[in-house]
Amino acid sequence: MTRITRVLFAILTVCLLAPTVWAQSQNERVHVIQKRDYSVKNKFEVALFGGLSVDDIFTQHYSGTLAFDYHLDEAFALEAIWMSCKVPFAMGDKVEGSDPATYKGDGLRFGNHYTTAYDEVKKDAQLSPSNADLAMINNFVGINIQFSPIYGKWTLFNRVLGHADFYLSAGGGMASTEFKNASGYWVDTGNYFVGTFGLGFRIFLSRWFAIRLDVRDYTFAARVKGEASAATIAQDETKIRNTLFVNLGLSFLFGGEDPVEIWSPYK
Repeated sequence: MTRITRVLFAILTVCLLAPTVWAQSQNERVHVIQKRDYSVKNKFEVALFGGLSVDDIFTQHYSGTLAFDYHLDEAFALEAIWMSCKVPFAMGDKVEGSDPATYKGDGLRFGNHYTTAYDEVKKDAQLSPSNADLAMINNFVGINIQFSPIYGKWTLFNRVLGHADFYLSAGGGMASTEFKNASGYWVDTGNYFVGTFGLGFRIFLSRWFAIRLDVRDYTFAARVKGEASAATIAQDETKIRNTLFVNLGLSFLFGGEDPVEIWSPYK
């Protein structure tokens, strides 16, 4: 191998190895993962949701939800939540002497409805669901623990850079419930402990404002007093009720800490 050939070979080797050496520098290895512009640590979050139930053939809920979150750190938060399908305590006109309490009219219910499927089968005793199957949530108040294991960035058409996090939530609380009997009256079925589980994500539009989409399941054991007829004796009916809500909302974040700025040659 001539001297000129050896020199050309050495230059080619340096050119090939240089990018690899540069890629291993400390400046480049941290600029994507460690820089979190949208920190939520120690922030308060207020969220407003509109939602609807999606899992039952006979009942349909439309809900409004107000949530208050306190973010302990980037991964964990405590959440207080109020979900309503009816103005609290506005039950309607009570039927005198009714037990359990029964109410005429629809009161101020904006979110509790029965579907056309129920209307089609309610006159058939063999097909009609039990009263416990028809128990619906009026109002729910509870506390959740929220865990956010995934945080990431996304881009739209390589022009808009966004930030988002995925979260899981679990908790419980108390709910008031009711159902509509065959006479068209609403029957108060009492208050129940309700367990909740959900998942969702935030899309941050700024450091103080985000869009949230989540799915929440509300589970409770409904116990409803049966109705007597000429052929049957009234018996209590028990049913595990699951109501799955899909919620879309807006959230506003306050306080907290400024994001940690980490130097990067790519700013």
